[in-house]
Amino acid sequence: MNFIIVLLALVLLEAYSDLGSVQPDQWLRKWSQALSQGLVLERSSTFKVAVFVLLPSITVSMILLSLQHYGLGFFGLIAELLVLLYSLGRGNIDTQISLLSSDLEHEDLRGALNDAAGFDITYREGHSKSIEDVREAMFSALPYRLFERSFVVIFWFCLFGAPMALGYRLLALHGDMQLVQKTDDNKDSEARMVAKLRWLVEWLPARLLGITLGLVGHFSQTFSQLRQGILCHHTSASELLYRCVGPSAGGQVGSPLSTTEIVNVTGLFRRSMTAWLVIIAILVVIG
Repeated sequence: MNFIIVLLALVLLEAYSDLGSVQPDQWLRKWSQALSQGLVLERSSTFKVAVFVLLPSITVSMILLSLQHYGLGFFGLIAELLVLLYSLGRGNIDTQISLLSSDLEHEDLRGALNDAAGFDITYREGHSKSIEDVREAMFSALPYRLFERSFVVIFWFCLFGAPMALGYRLLALHGDMQLVQKTDDNKDSEARMVAKLRWLVEWLPARLLGITLGLVGHFSQTFSQLRQGILCHHTSASELLYRCVGPSAGGQVGSPLSTTEIVNVTGLFRRSMTAWLVIIAILVVIG
């Protein structure tokens, strides 16, 4: 059933690129503020993050179990589909990449800065002062953005269902929101906790995707990079994928991608996703 829901979600993404109506995030800020006002939660960043992520996930799980218990399987499928669509990345990444690539190609610094902020919410305009700075920052972020907006969510959804997919997106959104708030000791501790949890959740999917990128690209060159970081406890998903995607696309390790090579990178990720969908389909048939 999870595989069918994934296929429906991908079809809807292709048909309707803008899913803002099913991805409202205003409630998350209110939810975070409500938790911050709690006396116990205010002193424990670990407990606050746990409640922030787990309570909505547990609520979704209970709703799905209730629908299943009362024989409302169709409504359960719709609910899981909506949760999956909510858990995917924000905005149409293909459109965002196209706009940013066009600005970089025409050396439109102002337009590139605006599009960069839309493409990568962790980006800050003050970090870049030239087209080359924007190019390097965005090309470095591209592999991870493609990963966190689709692959990792679908991976955990197929294994553990909608609650796990929602939990990952809440972690990602929490980390993004922390970057635009004033920081103090508690906020820094909370941000480190979220970053550590994201690293743990992304560790396995990132390495599986790295292997798949090598299989659909240049395996020998990619494998040398995987061998260095696949079992490393300090290499982040972003760094690992960035180091893998250059060799997979036939470029140099860690080198900024040209505008034309972006097409190769997005094609690699599409082929990798297709490969995993085929694997999942085979496992479903065998099972």
